[in-house]
Amino acid sequence: MLSDNARVIAALEKQAAKGASVETILAGLRKELSLDAFGLLMISLPRKDLPALSKLLPRMASDETQRNFTGNAGEDLLKQTASFVRALAYNYAALRNRSLSDAKILDYGCGYGRITRMMYYYTDPANLWSVDPWDVAIDFCREAGMLGNLAQSDYLPKSLPAPEKGIDVMFAFSVFTHTSRSATDAALSAMRKHIADDGLLAITIRAPEYWEADPQYAADAKRLQALHAKEGFAYVPHLRDTVEGEATYGDTSMTLDFLAANYPDWKIVQTDWSLADVHQRYVFLQPA
Repeated sequence: MLSDNARVIAALEKQAAKGASVETILAGLRKELSLDAFGLLMISLPRKDLPALSKLLPRMASDETQRNFTGNAGEDLLKQTASFVRALAYNYAALRNRSLSDAKILDYGCGYGRITRMMYYYTDPANLWSVDPWDVAIDFCREAGMLGNLAQSDYLPKSLPAPEKGIDVMFAFSVFTHTSRSATDAALSAMRKHIADDGLLAITIRAPEYWEADPQYAADAKRLQALHAKEGFAYVPHLRDTVEGEATYGDTSMTLDFLAANYPDWKIVQTDWSLADVHQRYVFLQPA
């Protein structure tokens, strides 16, 4: 981290020690730090040299927890996270002619709060909703002292624990790369109830190249790619507990045409892609 950034953080540590609110501290960090510098601070907490900030802001998950959720950890994972967050901020501004500042944001499938933490760079915790169907994920968030509105959702949700038509920005990163058809249907239907009329949803989907890139599917890659091409959707369930008799979590790829044809309540308005995560495509949707 640059020395200028370290001086800013040290000054805010003194403010926090004197009782400054989390909103005041976040405003100071947003004003003085870049997104990446902010992210470096967030993944470094708690720190012995920053006791007041460490008490005020959430503790980062262990490297083991990060890898269990994402397959990566630390600064390498932060680079991927920042790439998506920048794409989200850029496309929201381009498509909605306003920034993420003070937006009401929902993180669907928040895990341990990896991307939620980066949303503090744009908006205060009161404007953030972090939901996940896995109780263990929500427990990780609570134990870390995550800020904002945390809640467990259903695996096949009919609605979400968030304001109806009150969310400006929703994102589901690396969610629909893992959900069964019924779980995908349910989630997109539920999310539609909570997005503002002029809101934006960002999701990630996998391209067919994923099946060759993942060694566990190498022997079956041609069949899965053919299924992807024919049906627009390919899914392999993992051996987990079932929901209503179905394994709703696994590995998934889908096409843009599949999305457009099967979810008429949503309209695809933009796509994006990053070298930091080559097997996921970012898709931006608005209410139709």
